[in-house]
Amino acid sequence: MTKPRIILASGSAIRAQILKNAGVPFEIVRPGVDEDDIKHTAKAENLSLEDLAMRLAEAKCLAVAAQTGGIVIGSDQIMEYEGRPYDKPATMADARERLLETQGAAHSLINAIAVARDGEIIWRNIDRPILRLRALTPDEIDAYLAEAGPEILSSVGAYQIENLGARLFERVEGDHYAILGLSLFPLLAQLRAEGALDY
Repeated sequence: MTKPRIILASGSAIRAQILKNAGVPFEIVRPGVDEDDIKHTAKAENLSLEDLAMRLAEAKCLAVAAQTGGIVIGSDQIMEYEGRPYDKPATMADARERLLETQGAAHSLINAIAVARDGEIIWRNIDRPILRLRALTPDEIDAYLAEAGPEILSSVGAYQIENLGARLFERVEGDHYAILGLSLFPLLAQLRAEGALDY
């Protein structure tokens, strides 16, 4: 029996790496979704941050599912700190400000995944790990940013915990893969249930 194609509706390098490392055969199709428009509408509707993350994941998933067959995976991640959502920092100065603001405190990363098959959402998952940055001095933050470089702008928290950013943390609670941007274990279970993986 032919296995269904698996398509990742994302331009995220880390999400692709997670699937690749797990041996999942997949293709990448960028969704081309206007995230700012979705966020604006969600704010007007007073959506919760979890609902917003899921709406973004679904929009990416369905945008690609409308163009192709197979199983399509859409995902989104929102950082929440003191009840407020945060986007990825636009500049290194923004990243510095983010780390200064959140050092010594806990924040959460809301990870939403939507999976579509034959153009319809068949599965959803929300994960919400909690991360606590250790108390950091401005000099430590500057040293980190100088060494890590602008790659950290792809991280909503202005860190990449899988790399040098691990040195900034006191502790984390929750799924490691969800922290990186894709809750792998429940997704693998769903792909097995759909006959897309042998094991």
